[in-house]
Amino acid sequence: MNRFLTYSFASLAALLLSGCGQSGNGFTIEGDLDGMKAGDLFIYSPANPNASIDTLKIADGHFEYSGEVYDTIPYVILFPNAVEQVVFVSPGKTIEYEAATNDLKNYRVEGTEENELMMQFRDDNSEKQEIEVVDAAIQFIQEHPESVVSLYLFDKYLLQTDNPDYTVIRKLLEVLRTYHPTNLLLFSTENMLTNAGVLKEGKKLKNLDLLSPKREKKKLWSKSDDADYTFVVFWASWQRNSYDILYKIRNLQREYGERIRVVAISLDNQRYRWEDQVRRDSLVIEHYCDGLAWSSPVVGDLALESIPLYILVNPKHNIIIKTGDFEKIKDKLKKQLH
Repeated sequence: MNRFLTYSFASLAALLLSGCGQSGNGFTIEGDLDGMKAGDLFIYSPANPNASIDTLKIADGHFEYSGEVYDTIPYVILFPNAVEQVVFVSPGKTIEYEAATNDLKNYRVEGTEENELMMQFRDDNSEKQEIEVVDAAIQFIQEHPESVVSLYLFDKYLLQTDNPDYTVIRKLLEVLRTYHPTNLLLFSTENMLTNAGVLKEGKKLKNLDLLSPKREKKKLWSKSDDADYTFVVFWASWQRNSYDILYKIRNLQREYGERIRVVAISLDNQRYRWEDQVRRDSLVIEHYCDGLAWSSPVVGDLALESIPLYILVNPKHNIIIKTGDFEKIKDKLKKQLH
């Protein structure tokens, strides 16, 4: 999950989830699904870094979801096949959502201006190539800098990439800050730009300060081992795909054994949840967590932008590749070790 998708749109007030009726700050999403009479979907708030994923119970092709917010923010509906759909909610508003399971990309959302803008952007760019969509997102942000949709597109198409275009990001950041002076996404982006290049391929990975499950302070490079490569993973147990991440890195460690050192660094803020997930790995994977989530010094030291993040490091501690795509790491390791 992207760092900015976990809390970038947060207002300074807390986000409170509630199953009761609407108050002045209440919102409701009323959803209808063609082709799905019953079952479960999932929903989470990118505005709240600590929020769990909620379950949407589908009955007779319908669901309702309510909560409270203090500003317009995005929610993401997650399907079992990993399709994600963004819905913008606002205080005091009822949002109408419609989708067909055989055509998920053309879902419709009504009830706020932000959803209308987002639908128009999707409709205008549904047949374009990825690079064309990025250009369209840039144009949208320039034309609608005041909109929360612009923040979402800025994150999705400009920041969520292995090779951010810092020149473009700086220009758009200057425009967006005028309209969103307290937005955490933009503050975080400024920090990213200040530290841009820290994780550039070929550079040495910093000797990070880490905290073990036994609360022992460790240095990333203080351990002496004979591994050919070090595989560093940044993740968190609150991620919706956290179990899948652990499963993948366990399999990778089993495949290469002592030839790779696997270091998993969690951005959890509830250590007991993290400990429950990593207990079985105590002998094969090095796990670390200081419980500070995005406030961790590790985040600042590396200007982390998103998780999961995978970094492959050679014996001299130089970064070979850093990516959010696990398959790219697998391919690189295969080329290096086979």
